[in-house]
Amino acid sequence: MVMDIINSALKLKCSLIDTHGKKLDLLQNCKIMILQEVNQPFLSMAVAKAASLLGADHVHIADQLIWGHDYNGRVFSSMADAIFVSTTTHTCLQRFADQATVPVLCMASRTHASIQALSTVMAIIEEYGLMRGLNIGYIGPPHPVLNSYLLLCPMLGANFKFKCCCQKQPVSPLLYKAGENLCSETHTHLEACADKRVVLRNCHVVISGPEKPEKLEEFRLHADDIERENLLRPWIFMHTCPRGKEVDDRLFFHINSRTFTVFENFQYIAAALLAFTIKNMRF
Repeated sequence: MVMDIINSALKLKCSLIDTHGKKLDLLQNCKIMILQEVNQPFLSMAVAKAASLLGADHVHIADQLIWGHDYNGRVFSSMADAIFVSTTTHTCLQRFADQATVPVLCMASRTHASIQALSTVMAIIEEYGLMRGLNIGYIGPPHPVLNSYLLLCPMLGANFKFKCCCQKQPVSPLLYKAGENLCSETHTHLEACADKRVVLRNCHVVISGPEKPEKLEEFRLHADDIERENLLRPWIFMHTCPRGKEVDDRLFFHINSRTFTVFENFQYIAAALLAFTIKNMRF
């Protein structure tokens, strides 16, 4: 299922490198709802662009929804053909989806950052052709996208190392145990590291987490750090954003940086999800 969506998005991107002014009639007369507790502009714009690209209308609502009202899913379903949700919870989102009669898709929650993680994997596959056998590293604070990587990397055959805390305050990501279980099934490697040099060693893909000013020194990263630990293999870099002072301009805009590719991929992943969930179609 994961690779079906990513391959569909890749095919759409190959056929429509530039989506400006383009419109397909795949979802004509459909209404897509974007429901967010807190507005996330990049995600909102990506889903809105995907909807309009496929010929659908969309409505964006940012509101502190009372998730305990189980009727919300059913009510919104009567007025939308698919609902994208971004929330700070996850179990409530599952309850909302259970009550809905149309597809409910998670843009981001406390547990996952689905669109961003899938867009990152898509960019990696664009670069390397596959995920299997690659070494992926994450350096940054705990974040929903880290949870998604903990599942996606072993599912797709990649090894994953990460540093998300300091030695004085050890933190275990929410889905770390689930990631360990997947690694044992897929014979991949998962490692929580205290030293960022261990994360960077022989890494194909380096992902920097969002800014956390109080942990600046723990997660500070330079291109020289990556090159020092990657003498024998090519590498690419991606930033989760928002960006702070943990990454300088040289790394953020480096020739090996694929951060903007990831954000470009948001719209293609969203379009692939819409086409599959509403029309059971792959590009």
